[in-house]
Amino acid sequence: MTRFTRRSFLRTHLLAGGGAMLGFGLPAFARSLFPDIEQPVPLNETRYLDALTRIGPRRFKHPAERWSLDHLTDEHTHVGISGGLVQSTQSLFYDTMSANLELSRMLATDPARRAVWNVIPWITGEFPDPDRLFELLREHHVAAVTLHPATNAWDWQLDANQPLLDRLEREQILTITSRPELGGWREVDRLLTRWPHLPVLLTGAAWSEQRYLLPLLKRHSNLHVTLERFQINRGFEYLVGEGLTRQLLFGTHAPQMSSGAQRAWLDYSGITEEDRTAIASGNLIRLTHWQSPPDPATPPKNDDDLIRQARQGLPINERILDLHMHMLEEGLSSTGEHYRMDGGDPDSVFALMERLGVNGGGIMSWNGVVSGDMEGGLRTVRRALDTAPPGYWGLATLDPTHLEGRSMDELARNVYRDPRLIGMKPYPFYGVAYDDPAYAPWWELGNELRLYGLLHQTRSDGHEVRTLAKRYPNVRWIIAHAGSSFSAADVAIEAMQTHDNIFAEITYTSVPGGMIEYLCEHAGADRILYGSDLPMRDPRPQLGWVLYSRLPVAEKRAILAENAARVIDPCLHRLPDHCKPSWLNRMRWHPHPTAPPVLPVS
Repeated sequence: MTRFTRRSFLRTHLLAGGGAMLGFGLPAFARSLFPDIEQPVPLNETRYLDALTRIGPRRFKHPAERWSLDHLTDEHTHVGISGGLVQSTQSLFYDTMSANLELSRMLATDPARRAVWNVIPWITGEFPDPDRLFELLREHHVAAVTLHPATNAWDWQLDANQPLLDRLEREQILTITSRPELGGWREVDRLLTRWPHLPVLLTGAAWSEQRYLLPLLKRHSNLHVTLERFQINRGFEYLVGEGLTRQLLFGTHAPQMSSGAQRAWLDYSGITEEDRTAIASGNLIRLTHWQSPPDPATPPKNDDDLIRQARQGLPINERILDLHMHMLEEGLSSTGEHYRMDGGDPDSVFALMERLGVNGGGIMSWNGVVSGDMEGGLRTVRRALDTAPPGYWGLATLDPTHLEGRSMDELARNVYRDPRLIGMKPYPFYGVAYDDPAYAPWWELGNELRLYGLLHQTRSDGHEVRTLAKRYPNVRWIIAHAGSSFSAADVAIEAMQTHDNIFAEITYTSVPGGMIEYLCEHAGADRILYGSDLPMRDPRPQLGWVLYSRLPVAEKRAILAENAARVIDPCLHRLPDHCKPSWLNRMRWHPHPTAPPVLPVS
């Protein structure tokens, strides 16, 4: 197997790439992600085993959502995942034991996938007693069990149910559950303390629960987690750096979620090959006593160049513009409330962008948007742009409830004298609907200057964005988080079908499987935009969501950059050269023919 040192790898794949990557962020990147710059980097032949999948019919399922075993096996084959554990929805919502047996029957001829049985108490006569249960677990080669006390209406803390958990601990059976099923974080701690040798896998933890989960991971070595929703910025780097490698399992929640999103996150992580291999499959093999795990998956012959680069964790040798980026002040990693963003400041963010091959995008503050500090947010954006590599521009956030005697028109015209600002980013936390007259002077200036707007909508029916698109036709209105769910996508699709100046940006932790294809099919691949929402969440799952989609590579390229170039095209005349993506100049991208005049710089 061919091997490279980190230095030769970076020289070959970064410096030869040219463009916006040349010379920017490498020292900070090397220090923050790769402390040992000489450590070998192999071409990725890692075996991936998925610790979290669930198949079967679901309540309230959108017709486009993936749900079947065929969907799962197709997804794993496409992404290069060898197999893994499989749960069944029917073991929660129908007769538990019959559903468990049916799942094992479905997987009987598939050695790459192992059944996970849901377990409930036996005292009511619905389920085998512990002795018989463990006979059946061995007979059917069951890899792990799940506990759903809340969903299945039983109390795991009752003395009458203790023998079940005692036996699971004694037999060292991997036990999968979630915080809501146990009751709360104190109950999670209680379970881990009462059964300290029971291997517990906690799934479904959200990125917003870091201050609950991280202390428990450090306190209880028998606690293991999947990160499918725990998409914290620099997550693998941080957790491995804290010595928690053995407690991390690769899990995707496929086919409902995109498994390519999770694979890309791990492949692009700045951790050692040994740590990556343990997380990708080694820890699951150890915990389930998997005697003959499947070999690493053979890449499909129809992989495109983007997927081939992603499989090896190489910077994408394409044009990528991120339309949804936040920034913290230099040195900060926390923003109060439930937000913790390790590496959320400019140095760390730009270094990670270089690692992925991203060569530009729109920068917003966090304090101006979410924290309600309009003036502080404007300073944050400007300071980030002062240190940014080429290709980055800014969005301003103006709050009509904090004008302090100024008019919105006066404030907006003064703000946009900075030619680096070409976007408008309001937020629902201001408590004012976007079609309220208080915002009108801002939108009118945006229409005059042909700016663009990124809207996190204050209502779910799309009324605001359709109203604004009609009133201000020179503005490109972008619906943020349009890929969060299929119902949200349907609202965005309807709006885009009505107005040609409406676009959809994808980012969300849920990364629904098939979402990127769905948006393109119904709204057109020329209307969908890549965004990550970094550093609130790590950008790598969001990028993998697009890279591993089943779209033609030309449509992926459109989503990753070309559509964004169309959005900013009418503003290019006002942007300083340093803020323009360098590849636009190499393509001789021409400014919009009817570009408006630039406001004089104050």
